[in-house]
Amino acid sequence: MGIGGSASTQHKMIDLHLHQSLGSALNEAVARFSGLTCLIEADRERENHRLTYQEYGDQVRSLAGYLSSIGFGPGGRAAIVMTNQSKWLITAGAIFHRGGILVPVDYKLSPDEQVAILAHSQAEILITEYHFWRAMSVTTRGSAEAPGWPGLPALKATIATDLPQSADGLGSVPWEEAKGTPPTLVERSRFDPACIVYSSGTGGRPKGCVMTHDNYLEQCLALTSLYPFWPGVRYLSILPTNHAIDFMVGFIGPFVCGATVVHLRTLRPEFVREAFTRFSITYVALVPVILKNLQAGLEQRFAELTPARRIVFNLLKWINVILTKQRPNLELSRRLLRPVHQAFGGQLRAIFTGGAFSEPAMLQFFYDLGIQVGNGYGLTEAGTALTLNDFKPFRSDTVGRPLPGVEVRIDTPDADGVGQVVV
Repeated sequence: MGIGGSASTQHKMIDLHLHQSLGSALNEAVARFSGLTCLIEADRERENHRLTYQEYGDQVRSLAGYLSSIGFGPGGRAAIVMTNQSKWLITAGAIFHRGGILVPVDYKLSPDEQVAILAHSQAEILITEYHFWRAMSVTTRGSAEAPGWPGLPALKATIATDLPQSADGLGSVPWEEAKGTPPTLVERSRFDPACIVYSSGTGGRPKGCVMTHDNYLEQCLALTSLYPFWPGVRYLSILPTNHAIDFMVGFIGPFVCGATVVHLRTLRPEFVREAFTRFSITYVALVPVILKNLQAGLEQRFAELTPARRIVFNLLKWINVILTKQRPNLELSRRLLRPVHQAFGGQLRAIFTGGAFSEPAMLQFFYDLGIQVGNGYGLTEAGTALTLNDFKPFRSDTVGRPLPGVEVRIDTPDADGVGQVVV
C-alpha cells in the first residue's frame, strides 16, 4: 500500500469506542495486523531487528506471564527507565496486559531523581537497563554492595536489560529471561488509571499526573481524526518514549492503526537525516530546537547552490508559496521541490512539534517548502495535546485549534486578551 493512500477495509484503524483499556486495544491490534511490521529498531548504520505485530504480541504475553508469576497484577505499579527501543514498548504492553499501571521515567534524569520518582510513585516493579540500575542502586543502597533497598520500600523486583555475565546483577532478573506462561488479558475500565506520568517540573517539582485509559483512548481518537495513520505509515521515534508526545504519537497511535514505529538508538544528526530516506519516514515528532537545526542545515545547502540553480530554486519555491498559500498540496510541493522532499525520504507527510515556543518564521520556512509542521500545545495533565494546527488554513502564528472533545477559554482576560488558559 502506498504511503499516500489510506487503510483498506481489512486494515483500517481498530474501533477504540469498543475498548475499555489500552491493553484491550493493543490486543486487538496484534490480532488485526498480525503479519505486518510494527517495530524496527536501528542503531546508526545497523538495523538491530524487526518485529511483526504477532511477534510483538508473543513477547508481550510472555513477559506478562513472568509478571504474573511474581504476583504483579491489576492496579500494580511498574516503572520503565529505558532509552528508546522495542523492549520499552514490549514492556509497556506487558504491564497493560496484566492490568497494571505504567510509570514511565525519563532516562535522562539523574539517579537521585529517578529513585525519588520510583519512591513517590510506589512502583513495585522496575524494568530498566543495567547501567541505569547500577547507578540507581548506589543512590538507593548507599553502596553497590550493601543488601536491601531501604530507599524503595515498595519495590519487589527488578528486570534489567544488558546484564553483563561477569557482573553482579544487583538482584535483577535479565529481561531476556523474564518469560512465563502467557496469561489471559486483564481487562480494566475506562476510568481506571493507566499511567502515572511525571511532568517536567517547569512549575516546580515534577508531579505525578494520573492518566486514565479513557484519557489515552479519547486523545488517540482526536489526533488520528486530524492526522490518520494506516499500514504502510512509518513513524520515526526520536523523542524519549516516556515523553507524553512520543508515548501517544510513537506508540498508541501507530499501533491501533497498523503502522510501523522506527526506533533510532542514536541522536547523531547524520544518522537522523539518513533514517528519513532509509526507512521512508511518514511522520516524526521533534522539539523546536531540533527543527531549528534542520532549518539551519537546509539554509546552508541553499546558500551553496550555484547562482543559476538558486534562481531556479527560488522560482519554484515562489510558485509553491502562491499555490499553497491557504491549504497545503503535498503532491504539488513534492513535484516542485523534489530535492528538498527527497532529502526527507520523499514520503514525509508532517512533522509534529510542541513542548516549547516555535518561532512563526521557522514554521513558515518549512511550510513554504511544502513541509507541514503541526504545531501544538498541551499539558501532561491533560493527556498530551490540547490544540494542534490542522492547516485549514495554515497560520504560522498559532498553536492551532482545540482538538475534538477539548474546550478552551481564557479566564479573566485583560485589555489585550491575555489571561489564564482554562481547559
